[in-house]
Amino acid sequence: MLDKAGIRTERWLRKYNEPNPVKRQYVSSQVAYEFDLQVKLEQAIKEILADSAVSTIMNIPYLNFGRRIYSLAKRYSGKQLQNEIDFTMLRFSSRGLNKEVLDKILETVLNMFKKPVNATTD
Repeated sequence: MLDKAGIRTERWLRKYNEPNPVKRQYVSSQVAYEFDLQVKLEQAIKEILADSAVSTIMNIPYLNFGRRIYSLAKRYSGKQLQNEIDFTMLRFSSRGLNKEVLDKILETVLNMFKKPVNATTD
């Protein structure tokens, strides 16, 4: 019996190794698009961190925050997105991350998706 991660991996491999060349090309283009977007996202976050004089060792938690917001922005919209963002801001700021830097990262990620923030994240 496969665990949940094993089942997800098996499904992904089945989809990615699709015998139909048209479907395989479509899946490959989706993966390439996501990788390109992820690279752009991380480069933008690293620029923010460099401009904010954040210590290099602290890059990983800020990158994790950006990745989390990216994931939420793909999954949710409207009030639900705002609630998830508020919770994520609390979660990461409670870890000692600078709120101003988190706000800059949040704005950058949401601008990549053209999703406005409706309320403040205080």
